[in-house]
Amino acid sequence: MTPTDDEAGRSTPRLGPGDTLRHLFGAAEDDLIDEIPGATSWPAIDPTDTPAAWEDLSVWVDDLRRRFDHLDHHVIPGCWWRHNEHVEALVALRDHQRASFGDTAPAIAPVDWFRALRDITALLRSWTAEHACGAIHHNPPTRPQPADADAWDAFVAAEVERRQHDSGQTFNGSTRSGVGSVP
Repeated sequence: MTPTDDEAGRSTPRLGPGDTLRHLFGAAEDDLIDEIPGATSWPAIDPTDTPAAWEDLSVWVDDLRRRFDHLDHHVIPGCWWRHNEHVEALVALRDHQRASFGDTAPAIAPVDWFRALRDITALLRSWTAEHACGAIHHNPPTRPQPADADAWDAFVAAEVERRQHDSGQTFNGSTRSGVGSVP
């Protein structure tokens, strides 16, 4: 439990995910509930943990490719680690596998993992084709840049003016004839 302050400034315990499960199942404080694997938010990994996270993922991806022949370079290119969408999808699949095959997983969980493998395989194959990667790496297309603020404002103002002109309205909300605004 993590302490927190209530509205009166008193320190009260705040329940974490493990505490909630302990309460639900009547488990003791020293059980293994905190060891139930959770999802990994790849962008939120602490910089000091990044090298170990990359190594762990790399080993897992190599093992996955070795186990499943259909996960060739058309699905997981040799440069998968250079493509964030591949990385985050593979992290999600790895986390799903760990939860599905863990000691606390129900017997039906592995089937769900194979569905996830099927779905993620389709995404990876599509993304790999879009990048034109496979046996060799190709740089991803240039990411769109945010619109220039002044150009955006000018565009919106012109669009408003065009729409008002098309509907017979002016900026002050009255019609050109001066008989009130158009609904």
